[in-house]
Formats: sequence, structure tokens, C-alpha cells
Amino acid sequence: MARSDETREKILQHAKKLFSDKGYYTTQISDIIESAKIGRGTVYQYFSNKEHLFISLLERFLMEWEDYLKELSIHEDLSTISHHVYLKSRIMQAFRFFFSDRDRANIILRVGLGLPEHFEQKIEHFENKLISLIIKDLKIAVEYGHILKDTDLTFTANLVAGGVFRIAHYYLTIQKNDEKLLNDINMLSDMAAKIIGKGIFNKK
Repeated sequence: MARSDETREKILQHAKKLFSDKGYYTTQISDIIESAKIGRGTVYQYFSNKEHLFISLLERFLMEWEDYLKELSIHEDLSTISHHVYLKSRIMQAFRFFFSDRDRANIILRVGLGLPEHFEQKIEHFENKLISLIIKDLKIAVEYGHILKDTDLTFTANLVAGGVFRIAHYYLTIQKNDEKLLNDINMLSDMAAKIIGKGIFNKK
């Protein structure tokens, strides 16, 4: 990595931490300069202002989210595994993305609320990508007879996505329980799959 790239990355990392801890409006360029221990002019070599810096972070998060979703292709045969196991694995995959970077998750799930519209549009893109993935899975579940054909897939996908985002927000930004995180993710995913599954799966 070139020195200029290292400096830009350093600024972004310190900004991410501050935006996560203090929020967008409270965080100032001077805070980032002090945290990163760089000159004021150095920041403006890479970012025109605080808004540009924040948007750069959101765009990075979106790329990371899209790259992550691309890896979640369907490998399991839904005719040979239980729908609970499959639903749990999908929910766990979403949780792992958020739990793998608390500051990133905090910005997406909490700090973004109440920001100007052009910021919120980028954050909504995260939700839309997740909803699209869920709808794709639901359509396959319908084909296998796990879900009734007359199920409103858009409504169901939004219900599932809303639960995933809210649970991640609660445990990452409200409760902030770091102990045995992977085990917590397993437990949370199992609980969510059981509750959601009771409402959407065909009980034939």
C-alpha cells in the first residue's frame, strides 16, 4: 500500500471510530485530526469536508456489504435440509457481517438515523440488498413447498430484515455484550429462526 493510501486509510479508520462513538453531527474534523495525530491540511488532501469523509465511509460499507452478499450463494439443497436450519444459517450470516465490525454496524444501524436524505439513501441501500436476498430465498422456499404460494414475499422479507437489523442494533449498540460473541450469534440466530419460522413456514 502506497504511503498516500496508508494515510487515507488511517483517516478513515479514526473517523469511523469517532462517528460510531459520537455520531455524525457531534464529530468534528478537528476531532479526527487529533485522534489520527495528523495536520489539518493532511485531511483536506483526501477529503473536501466532513460530509465527503462520511460519504466515503458509507460507500466503503456498501461495497463491503455487497461483496459479502455475493459470497452467500445458495449451496444447500432445500429439499434435503430443514427450513429451520437454512433460515438460521441465513440469519447468522447477516449477524456475522454486523458483529464483525461494531463501529461499522453502529454507523449503519444507529448513527445514520436522522441524517440528511442523501446519507439515508445510502444506508437504505443496505436494507434493500438484504431484502432482495431474503425474497430470493423465499421464492425458492415457495418452490419447495416450505412456504405457501400466496405468501406476500415483500412483506415477509421486510419483516425478517427488520428483525435482523433491530436485533443487531440492540446487541451491538444498546446492550453491548462482548462475551462469547460467536456463541451469542448462534443463540440469537436460533431464537430468531424459531420465531420467524413459526409465522412463515407451511405446516403441512
